[in-house]
Formats: sequence, structure tokens, C-alpha cells
Amino acid sequence: MNAMRNLIVLLAFCAATATYARESKDTLVIDHPDRVTVIDNDSLLKVQVNGRENDKHYSYSAMLQTVDSNYVSTSTIGNDWGFNIGGIRSSKEKKSYHSIESHLFLGLVSAPGAADNLPFNTQSSWELWWLITDYMDSPWRNDHFLSVGFGIDWRNYRMTGRQQFVKGDDGILSVAELPQGSEPMFSRIKVFSLTFPLRYHYYKKGWGFSVGPVVNINTYSSIKTRYKLDGEKMKNIAKNVHHQPITVDFMATFTNPFVDLYVKYSPCNVLDQNYGFKFQSLSFGIYF
Repeated sequence: MNAMRNLIVLLAFCAATATYARESKDTLVIDHPDRVTVIDNDSLLKVQVNGRENDKHYSYSAMLQTVDSNYVSTSTIGNDWGFNIGGIRSSKEKKSYHSIESHLFLGLVSAPGAADNLPFNTQSSWELWWLITDYMDSPWRNDHFLSVGFGIDWRNYRMTGRQQFVKGDDGILSVAELPQGSEPMFSRIKVFSLTFPLRYHYYKKGWGFSVGPVVNINTYSSIKTRYKLDGEKMKNIAKNVHHQPITVDFMATFTNPFVDLYVKYSPCNVLDQNYGFKFQSLSFGIYF
């Protein structure tokens, strides 16, 4: 009996949706949905589709319900509030959009503006940026977005070779040679920041970009040098190397179906030049 009832309900549901298609003169095709949920009980048959190709936030629902022995069908198309780790894709069906995102950025760091005696090595310098939350809103049209976020950022500016960063008793930073006979590993400056990005985004069919400033509240900095001497690993650390308390990056991202890219440049000096070094920051890499 249940199988027969399900068959009757399913046929009625198909007939209702077919009527909807004829009336709207359109056919709904959903390619590669992320999840399809079917709810079936004595008086209700509901199909919920979440996600589709190049649009993780797409949603479609159709419902066939028995009310006073009559079938009533409804359907909705659009996007809703959601949380997603990774990139977003726009929807054509709804003019407003809200989302909370989270992203991880992995990149290399260089130090433009550095003096010749600061041979930073970009290939061994890196940035790890966790954009913990990024609130996105589409107040105008489907493909245009604004976002404001909060994250935490680590940047390591490494120098390789036989030189090391040194902090004097007066707090002044300088560069010195490693001990004679030692085997160099690296010497680096690390800066930790609380970040607040504000960006404009444009997405369409899996492609897009974003631009905007990122305000960095720099809360911690240090230098660290590692080398080997007489077969023993040596380590020198000094904290608080007089970083600038607040800096601003100008950021751009490029979204595509293959790999998402980002670049950030800060015209601000990373450190207080009254205590030694003068250089800016340029980072670039991928994000998820």
C-alpha cells in the first residue's frame, strides 16, 4: 500500500511540476547538484535541491501537499543565508545575497624598498592568513558583492646566507655576520596581525575578482636566527622589534574554476624605521 501511495503521489507531483513548466514556459534543469533531499509522508512530498554547477549557494524546492483532499503544489528558487569554507559563486535567480565565508590564504612574501644589506629571500619567506569570517552582501545586482571580514595573519620575512638580524640593547635593529665556522640556516622577522578586510567582489559563472583595503592591527613581532655550530643547532630570538602598530594593504583576488589567487601590497613600512630597517610588504599566493 505504501509503495502504491508513493507512486500515486509521485505521479501527481510530476503532473503538478509539468503544469508549472508549461505555465511558466520554462524548463528547470539543475546540473551537478550538491545534495538532493526528498521528504515523503502521508500528506507531503517535498524535493529540496542545494547547490549546482558553479553555484554552491543555489537552492530550489518544490512541494506537493494534500490539503482538504486536494493537491497543492509550490516551488521556490533562490539563495539563502549560509556558511561556506571556500569560494562563492553568484546566483541568477535572486537579487539579494548574504553569506558568511571563511578562507585560508597561503603565499610568499617579499620586502620591496629594503636596503641592499637586507637580502630578503622571497622563496623562503611566507604568509599564512586565516580569514576567519567574511560577511558578504549583494545590495545591488546578483553578480556584485561587498564584504567585511576579520582574520589573523602571520608574515615571515626571511634572510638567508651568512647574515643575521640582531636587536641591540637599545632596541636598534642591525645586520651582523654569523659566527665564524657556523653553518647558516635562516634569519627572519615575523609579524603577527589582526586583519580587517573591506572589499568589492564581482562573480559570474565561476569567474570573478575582488579589490579593497585590508587594515592590519599588528600586535606582535620578533626576530629569530638558526644556524649550526660545531654540529650543534643554535637559535637566537628577540621579541618586540618595533613593528608599526597599524598598516594598510591593498588587496586583489582572482577567482576561476582552477585555482584562486591573491596579491596584497602595503605601501606602509613594516617596522618603525627609527629603530633600524625600512621596507614594505608584498605577498601573493593562493587561497581556499
